[in-house]
Amino acid sequence: MDSERSIANERLYDTTMYSGSAYPFYRKYSMVLVTYGLIAFLYILILALFIIILSKSKPDGLETNINIQREINAFQNHLSQLTSKLNQMEGISYKAACETSWIQFNDSCYQIITKRSNWINARALCLGKGSDLVVITSQEEQNFLMSNTLFKNDRFWIGLSIDIGKQWKWVDATNYGASYTSWKKGEPRSDRGGFTKNCAFSWTNSEWETVQCTFDKCFAICEKKLG
Repeated sequence: MDSERSIANERLYDTTMYSGSAYPFYRKYSMVLVTYGLIAFLYILILALFIIILSKSKPDGLETNINIQREINAFQNHLSQLTSKLNQMEGISYKAACETSWIQFNDSCYQIITKRSNWINARALCLGKGSDLVVITSQEEQNFLMSNTLFKNDRFWIGLSIDIGKQWKWVDATNYGASYTSWKKGEPRSDRGGFTKNCAFSWTNSEWETVQCTFDKCFAICEKKLG
């Protein structure tokens, strides 16, 4: 039953992920609009500069020719600068978009793992995708992720666990003591009922809880940085 539900949810996720404005194809489209906007501005500038040059020209004279040449040189320099900026924008537009099946928020790409597993296996799956379990650094990021999970009342592994020194640690070494947290009231708890609870998951209500890392009923969220 869980297998059938996972397959159905994966299909639902793939179908719906392209409908929102936060997804990668929309970012690519936006960057294309910016690029073409710069091109249009460049052509308008060229036209305006030539109109200015022609309006200042005289029938003949050495001084006139010198002034025209100066303005042409200045125009060429300005055109070169604009072309360089345009090339930079085009490079950003290709580099700053997430791959298909990943969703984007700020400078990170995320993928929702719809297969239930324990924390160790979930992290291994993320690492195999060139990413890691998500490191949540703000309420805005938390809200974005939970609004895009498509599941109700489900758990999602995040990249937070207790290390051998019994200290909470993010998988990317973000300073836990100075980082954002969203623990449920009474959490985090290192033990309950004699069982060690040393991995964290997030509910769709954006609250975090602790559980044994061997608990195998959680989905997961992978994250990788752009750049």
